[in-house]
Amino acid sequence: MKITEADVVWVPVTSGQRNAGDIRVERHMSGWKRTPGDRWIRADAALTTNGLSPAKMTGDLPTNAVFSLFVLFNTVVVRDGIDPLSAHKAMLAIDEYRQTISPDTPSAS
Repeated sequence: MKITEADVVWVPVTSGQRNAGDIRVERHMSGWKRTPGDRWIRADAALTTNGLSPAKMTGDLPTNAVFSLFVLFNTVVVRDGIDPLSAHKAMLAIDEYRQTISPDTPSAS
């Protein structure tokens, strides 16, 4: 799915929930169901959520959206303790993620 259609949903390791460490990608507005402890964000919105408004960003939307996705990847892994390989596998559902990672990475486009 396109980055503009993707929601990333995860449960921080420190949440105390049974599903702590889970991460998945769901289609935006698909009616996906929340689970205990979920945090979620649009895959292309991590920059704006962290205080960098679109007006302050330079470059085109695809570049900013992809950069935002990798900021999100870093956040869920470093801050929230999600296993990097689990985050990678979940984010493979996003076209721009597969197209941006190193081509010799498993499942890269």
